[in-house]
Amino acid sequence: MRLARVRVRVSALRIAPAVLLATMLVSGCQFLGIGGSGAGSGSGPITVAVVPGIDNAPLRVAVQEGLFRQNGLNVVVKDYPSIEAEFRALTSGQAQVAAGDYTDFFYMQAAGRASLRLIADGYDAVSNSVAILTLPTSGITTPQQLQSLPGGVATAPAQLVQASTAVPFNIQTLAAQEVLQNDGVSPSTVTWTPMQPQNMIGALRTGQVKAILVTEPYILQAEEQLGAVEVVNASSGVTDGLPMSGYFSLASYEHANGPAVQAFQKALAQAQAECAQRGPVQSVLAQLTGMNSGESALVTLGAYPASLNAGQVQRVATLMYDSGMIRAPVSVSSLTSGP
Repeated sequence: MRLARVRVRVSALRIAPAVLLATMLVSGCQFLGIGGSGAGSGSGPITVAVVPGIDNAPLRVAVQEGLFRQNGLNVVVKDYPSIEAEFRALTSGQAQVAAGDYTDFFYMQAAGRASLRLIADGYDAVSNSVAILTLPTSGITTPQQLQSLPGGVATAPAQLVQASTAVPFNIQTLAAQEVLQNDGVSPSTVTWTPMQPQNMIGALRTGQVKAILVTEPYILQAEEQLGAVEVVNASSGVTDGLPMSGYFSLASYEHANGPAVQAFQKALAQAQAECAQRGPVQSVLAQLTGMNSGESALVTLGAYPASLNAGQVQRVATLMYDSGMIRAPVSVSSLTSGP
């Protein structure tokens, strides 16, 4: 049981408070990497739109350590409240790169809403990083008991994906449905209740819902606050290692600014490689998620790929097409190269 593992890890893991280097300039919700000479110079500032979270921790590490500056880039990381707001910034030219849930960006590509380029894989799931939880007193112990559940299973609301069904499509529900189906549970028998992630623990506590589909840090918080237990590990089996989020630009921007994009990829890849160790990630988690030092030491972290594997990311696009989330297939390899 994961709570037992938590108790063991509490005494073994200690981290220092987040330290921000003096060269990192902070203004409101913007984090700047000051440009200099190098491969990317002359292309102008690169604004990266993000919804702050564990998935984009290496981006903050790259700024904190001056990796973009070392590659001749002036990078500004700007926080947005939603993927929808990010996408508007990207398509309007307010941002040159946007990071987030693969399902949203692939949906917009398939729907013809934008011509995108995938420039980096951001975050991949590991076991227990996406899970359906319930209270230990709920009596729910198997995936089959989630069918026709009163109140449904709470999940994050859909943002850009406009599905023809009642499913609030996002990467978490896509993964959960695949695992449930593999367990013999028809996705159509599970009712999904859209809810903001920060409200799910309270809803589970009061009985508004009997189960919640969450990622970190909400998995850890639900376990610590409510003693919540896992019913479905939605990042296992058919979804083991499933890519969750990536970094996108418009195709027109990538075509006109190839050297700058390559310099961005190089700096981010270095940060992602560093984040294979917990230390760099933990140094920025407080500002990204509000977790305290104890939580950031215990939270389950996914993987930050140091290179882009188009075949791996294609798994997401294929699952989206097979599930009916998109009506036209998306070729990930075509989003990483071509005119």
